[in-house]
Amino acid sequence: RQRGMLYPITMTKACCGTVMPERRLYFRIDDYLDLEYLAVDEDTLQHTPAENLFPGAAALKTYAELKKIDSESSQLFYQIKDRDRQIADYLYLLNRKIDLLAQQLISEPRLHGTHPTDQRRVNISEGGLAFSNREALKIGQAVALNLTFLPTYVGLAIYARVARCEPLRTGGYEIAAEFETLTDPQQHLLSQQIMRAQMAEKRRLQDIDPDEKGNLYSKGASS
Repeated sequence: RQRGMLYPITMTKACCGTVMPERRLYFRIDDYLDLEYLAVDEDTLQHTPAENLFPGAAALKTYAELKKIDSESSQLFYQIKDRDRQIADYLYLLNRKIDLLAQQLISEPRLHGTHPTDQRRVNISEGGLAFSNREALKIGQAVALNLTFLPTYVGLAIYARVARCEPLRTGGYEIAAEFETLTDPQQHLLSQQIMRAQMAEKRRLQDIDPDEKGNLYSKGASS
């Protein structure tokens, strides 16, 4: 897959035992995430929120809510900044303190191994993701995913269904899964993080040597 390329993926939904394909275009990008997954049954998928299955998901959800408040209050902050720069600077520093404390609370279990995570490179879009895995997963298997986007520590616990499982020449398997029943807030958060990754990649490409950039594009075009 070429980095940041638009291409169709097949979305499938089962109805009365019949699989109905639906073609959609999503913008996919490579990124590094903390990723946990659990295979679940259909009853769990239908009746249990995904965040209830992961011990660290509640803290990540709270942090995501804090970031949402930041976004909602940004216009008010700029209005205060126009009227009084010192008050705005003070509020900014208070917000940074809250942000640092929240990040510390989230990262502490990871640093001491009480909440182990598996950081890996994934290819992700608003419709699904692909990642390498040591174990094979059955096509059609429902899975709960706990995704932590780095370095923002924004977390998302969602359900997905395995659409593809292929062996890799280097060992292990490539798993492709399609997201199921995303809520509007989850879709918005996912879109924001994909956009952030796109912007970070764009800045990285602007900073590298033009010859190296040309080599990257040629490699992507041949993949």
